[in-house]
Amino acid sequence: MRTNKPIGRMFALLAALAMVLAACGGDSADTTTTTVAETTTTEAAMDDMLMQMNVGPACSAVPADGEGSFDGMADDPAATAASNNPVLSTLVTAVSEAGLVDTLNSEGPFTIFAPYNDAFAEVEDLESILEDEELLSSILTYHVVAGESLDLAGLAEAGSLETVQGESLEFAPEGDLISVNGAAVICGNVEVANGTVHIIDEVLVPMAASDMMTGADLMAVNVGPACSAVPADGEGSFDGMADDPAATAASNNPVLSTLVTAVSEAGLVDTLNSEGPFTIFAPYNDAFAEVEDLESILEDEELLSSILTYHVVAGESLDLQGLVDAGNVTTVQGGDLAIEASEDLATVNGANVICGNVQVANGTVHIIDTVLVPEG
Repeated sequence: MRTNKPIGRMFALLAALAMVLAACGGDSADTTTTTVAETTTTEAAMDDMLMQMNVGPACSAVPADGEGSFDGMADDPAATAASNNPVLSTLVTAVSEAGLVDTLNSEGPFTIFAPYNDAFAEVEDLESILEDEELLSSILTYHVVAGESLDLAGLAEAGSLETVQGESLEFAPEGDLISVNGAAVICGNVEVANGTVHIIDEVLVPMAASDMMTGADLMAVNVGPACSAVPADGEGSFDGMADDPAATAASNNPVLSTLVTAVSEAGLVDTLNSEGPFTIFAPYNDAFAEVEDLESILEDEELLSSILTYHVVAGESLDLQGLVDAGNVTTVQGGDLAIEASEDLATVNGANVICGNVQVANGTVHIIDTVLVPEG
């Protein structure tokens, strides 16, 4: 959901345009002066907008009068004010379930980012989250900044702020208002008795909560749905692979046979068997089966080497938790990989980790369901 240009800003832009047109008959120095004036006027209009009370397209959904109106909310602390506003009813339920009513009704001051009902409606498995007090509290306190009551102009000036949860939020221009970690402010500068509330169009999830939401232990060894396909014993089992360096370990595992062929064709066996440590993302056989013109790629050593080294991080042996904490890692090939927690485990540039935290003698292997291809 994004904001529309408000009438006040349109007038400011029209005024600036009129100044430019008026200057068209003058010399070049006049034109330059007018351009500067236009920019200054536009920036001033934006600053004015960010300081206006109750600004944004969703403000019209707030009741016009009563305790849930803007005037009514201004008289009550945050949790009580929200409880009187029908557009924040799901947030109120969540705050109650997390035991945070007294906290948000305390002295403050607070700056609060309040997801409206439709934002919660987009959250997967909301009922389960509402039943997990620790997870819910982590998510909700990520929407609260303590010790300051900041309007939108103050947020834009700050750029980023640490939340009660401990992680930070980033603020950036968004239409005529701002965004909060990419979520749009749809009704900003709402005053409550102990701070300022900005209604947003998404529920923000901190990294810590994202890890909790995966439902899997990202530090557990040999974790993921495809781990069951690994042999239970022998050199290709998890215990067997732990005794060998990466290339040798993979060669003993039947689910990685196509990867082993590719590593051999690219002349990378000795590299992957060297001291390390390495973090390796190993596509399983079915991933290679999806690659178009695989035979030609296997015959092109330079291209093949570029692709395979894009699956290797040198100098670190990272488990899934370490990868998610890092957020992104630089590969031997030179490109970066983005790591995110997912519902099951984690993703690597969108590829799913299907068996993670596999130990080898010189590092950690994560089996993935897609062959990653570097740009260029």
